[in-house]
Amino acid sequence: MARLTAALLLAGCLGFQAWAQTPPAAPTSAASSPAAQTASASESSQFPLDRFQEFSALVVGGPVPGTEDEIHIYRSGNLMRMEGRESRNYLITDLAKQETHGLAPTGCLKYGNPYVRSYPFSMSRPENKYERVPVGKETVDGHVCQVEDLTISSPKLPTPVKIRLWEAEDLQGFPIKVETMSHRIVQYKNVVLGPQDPTFFIFPNDCQVLDAKTTTRVSPKRKPASPVKPQSQ
Repeated sequence: MARLTAALLLAGCLGFQAWAQTPPAAPTSAASSPAAQTASASESSQFPLDRFQEFSALVVGGPVPGTEDEIHIYRSGNLMRMEGRESRNYLITDLAKQETHGLAPTGCLKYGNPYVRSYPFSMSRPENKYERVPVGKETVDGHVCQVEDLTISSPKLPTPVKIRLWEAEDLQGFPIKVETMSHRIVQYKNVVLGPQDPTFFIFPNDCQVLDAKTTTRVSPKRKPASPVKPQSQ
């Protein structure tokens, strides 16, 4: 359970860092072209990755240090399942509720933030605005990709968040590579689009709640037992 607690604390700590990082220069790893520089931007309130509701993949890397290992990741609707370290536990993030349940053989913990390995899919929020700018094409791991800069702005963000997406044409535009504002790389391999096993996303309703401020666990409230009526003589 100690490993699981550490993973969930990582979820909150790293999630905050991912949203609050100071913006450096825009990502530059993809080759730009004159056509890319003159491409027009489009803005909407719909997160472009929301269309990938059902998939599985191997993910390598994350938005902050400590997330370099390769793990399995699955999505079904608003739920994402991710392995913990050494596959001894797993975590399920509800993207709509922005909360995570961590499960291990020793128990279950609940935390009020998305797990960091759900990035960038966890950046879908109703108050956000998204600006998309195509910047050219590039081949990654044999996939021809449309390269796109995505800017995320929100009243809850001190500054807009900028990321770069490599959207594979043979995977319906799935982002097999993502570059963060701080030039960290997230890559997806063995991507399979389609319905997932619903049993992968089951978790108990009575998980202990992890308080990130005190790192203590709060047991779920239970209904008091009904008073026992004395037997009549």
